[in-house]
Amino acid sequence: MSGSALAHAPQYPSRFRDPSENKDFFLKLAETLFIRRKVTAEEIARYGSYLWVGDKTADKLAHKFHELGMVRQSSPQVQSPMAMLNAALAGKIAADAPQELRDLITEVETEPTWLDKRLIDIGARLSQRSGMLGEYILSCVSLMGGYRSAAANKPIAFTGQLEYMASRRLAETAKFGFDVTRTGALARGAQGFKSAVKVRMMHAHVRLMLDQSPKWKHDVWGLPINQADLVATNTLFSAVYLSGLRVLGLQISDEESLGVMHLWRYVGYLMGVDEALLPTNEEEGTRMAWLSGVTQPPADADSRMLGQALMHVPLERAETPAQKIAAHLEMQMRSGLTRIVLGDKAGDDLGLPDTPLKYTIALTTPVIFALETVRRLVPGLTNIAVLIGDTWQRRMVEGNLKGKPPEFVPGGLKREAAYG
Repeated sequence: MSGSALAHAPQYPSRFRDPSENKDFFLKLAETLFIRRKVTAEEIARYGSYLWVGDKTADKLAHKFHELGMVRQSSPQVQSPMAMLNAALAGKIAADAPQELRDLITEVETEPTWLDKRLIDIGARLSQRSGMLGEYILSCVSLMGGYRSAAANKPIAFTGQLEYMASRRLAETAKFGFDVTRTGALARGAQGFKSAVKVRMMHAHVRLMLDQSPKWKHDVWGLPINQADLVATNTLFSAVYLSGLRVLGLQISDEESLGVMHLWRYVGYLMGVDEALLPTNEEEGTRMAWLSGVTQPPADADSRMLGQALMHVPLERAETPAQKIAAHLEMQMRSGLTRIVLGDKAGDDLGLPDTPLKYTIALTTPVIFALETVRRLVPGLTNIAVLIGDTWQRRMVEGNLKGKPPEFVPGGLKREAAYG
């Protein structure tokens, strides 16, 4: 790439790195092997500009909800903002609902012209078929990859719960992923549709709180939960997710790949990500994932604390001596998967152990690949695999939540200010 990609550097927060200065070997290798059309300086500059961009529609509603929350503290008879949102998502918007809420509902109910529901169902079936493997990639790759950024992890850091509640965060993230990837889950009023909008509003609430905080370093981190970080997360759950599944031996057809990317494109749309940023296929998603990775700041102490907390989740959930022994083994294997998919540099940044167990993938992947070959060749086995995978994921999500529904406002922030 000729010339500096940061010709307009002053307009970016200092977190934004020039790709030419990023010496991460794994990212260089990924660029060589998987990026067919090189990312241009113009694309890099555009991506950097999104570090200052939020979600106009949701942000306006967050401000209104903040005002209503304050009013409700003195007038308990006033309907809470969360109740208003829940009613609107159920198709029962109140006559006195604020215009900002009506605008949000109108926006998410307006289907984009590119929406293909058949492709979404194909993507959902692949997500369900991934079963336990999908959960491993969610935890060891998608979440770990996001935690690595010293800037993107700051909204979590500001909740004051970096080393705590990792198990709960993982359970709620898994529940969100489960909700949006079931067949028919993104239909108007379905659980996935509602979850996507609720998480969007949670993001807007956090953005409002942090943007007003004197401790938030705008010149360093940009806008809290900005568009660039949102699309980076989207690609971790789509393009990088697909790559991780392939590493584990899952066979994914071209149509399934397109289906997963289309599903997360629509999820991103519902969550307020700029349509111009959302990738339409796996190749575009890989380029966007590379772009977000190569411009991220190095990991910091918060990255390592988050990585360590997430790694120890199996041990946190273990109760008996036998379960604790199994948990230690699982921790080593999960850390190894992170290193295999994201690279040893990422594993080092996150403080994850580097043990020979990471090479067990050389034994498990061929076995899974062989079973996948049988699945493709025998009629009816794909449907059975979808059923088994969906059942495992459902039990995993319900077991980890332990009957407590997910929340949509981090506990470390003043939720009453937004939702009353």
